[in-house]
Amino acid sequence: MRNFLISAFADIILIFSSYFLFRTILSGPVRHKIYEKLFSSFAKFVIYVFIITIFINVVIAFSLYRTSYIAYINIIAPAVVSLLVGFLMSTVPTKGVESSTKHVE
Repeated sequence: MRNFLISAFADIILIFSSYFLFRTILSGPVRHKIYEKLFSSFAKFVIYVFIITIFINVVIAFSLYRTSYIAYINIIAPAVVSLLVGFLMSTVPTKGVESSTKHVE
């Protein structure tokens, strides 16, 4: 249980660090275009995330198996998927469409 909590805490740190990293690297309009492309259909988004996650896990499992570090798969695979989650979080717009045109008094 202790190892699980340590791994979960490390994944949370990875998610937020990749979120802030991608927010600083990618400009707002680029992130918004990626968001519109990914989230145009929620069904496609779920399918894409599922396929990308499977691909990440297969590549990591195969590479860890080839290097005989297969014991670390439960640590490394969720960490890499956490980077994907942080990227997806960074693409979500933080300002609404009306926030730039209307001023609240």
